Amino acid sequence: MEEKPIFSFLLVVRNEEKYLENLLEAILNQDFPRDRYEIIVVDGESIDRSPEIIESFRKRHRDRIRVYKNPKKTLATGWNLGIQHANGEYVIRVDGHSRIPRDFLSSTYRVVQRVPSASCVGGIVETVGTGFWGEVNAYVYSHPFGVGNSKFRTTKADWEGYVDTVPYAAYKREIFDKVGYFDETLKRNEDLEMHARIRNRGGTFFLSTSIRSTYFVRSTLSAFIKKSFSDGKWTMVASKRGIGVLRWRHLIPFLAVLVGLVLSIGSFFSALAGYTLLALIGTYLILLTYSSWGIVKEKGWKYFFPCMLSFFLLHFSRGFGSAASLLSKHYWRNHERAPQELADASR
Repeated sequence: MEEKPIFSFLLVVRNEEKYLENLLEAILNQDFPRDRYEIIVVDGESIDRSPEIIESFRKRHRDRIRVYKNPKKTLATGWNLGIQHANGEYVIRVDGHSRIPRDFLSSTYRVVQRVPSASCVGGIVETVGTGFWGEVNAYVYSHPFGVGNSKFRTTKADWEGYVDTVPYAAYKREIFDKVGYFDETLKRNEDLEMHARIRNRGGTFFLSTSIRSTYFVRSTLSAFIKKSFSDGKWTMVASKRGIGVLRWRHLIPFLAVLVGLVLSIGSFFSALAGYTLLALIGTYLILLTYSSWGIVKEKGWKYFFPCMLSFFLLHFSRGFGSAASLLSKHYWRNHERAPQELADASR
């Protein structure tokens, strides 16, 4: 009998021609037995060269790569389609906007062998950017002032332990039979809702710095702001699906915008509100200056004020996106589905 693969490697993409070729090469050339992992690529009707790149690889590696179309285009539907066709003991999902080293699978395998009880195992992400603003945004995305207590982004020294979430992770295939598939009503942040569902059912997430990957941050301010706004919005929409989605790092930008708005209005009627607002602004500026100082040591003075701007735009756009979600139809639609219903849908 043919041995069951250990890993099903899912790559769900849409318009990722810039990174796709190198990523597929890295997946194909892992230092892990090739017969112990399968490769599934799901394309969300890309309109760039992604379909051509995928087809070229499929023709050259027919025995290793399976390709599926995702007409609904969203990540959640793509992941679900890939999971349905996955045969491995573990399902690994990696974004097209990333890069992995040659030992990615072998490192992951060593950790799942050591921690077999974990529902999901993953590692740290090195954030890099191209161009001036890419470098600035990469620094912001790797700093606690930018991303809070996201250990997978901020941990530098060797470390491993249980956390609330991990990126580019290996999920036990059986977990989807227990908690269901990704919520396809969510256009973004579907992993936050899924991970909350796993935690609520007693599942655990284990992070090890021995597993490493690279994330390519947006290289322009406009793309950076758009993503941050969308993250803020869809985090709040995802929070409507169940308990445990929102963490403090998600709530703080929203609360900052809300408190700032209330105090700004209140300052017209109360001196105390005005002084409180000024004190909060002063505190934020101190933290902003202190957090941006590190980039001066790394890259020089010309990055200092752009870094302050990038931090501010990240916080404000996320907070504004979260607030704006309360006025959106996506937030108020009754799309909540019970975990058992989602689990039934996965069978």
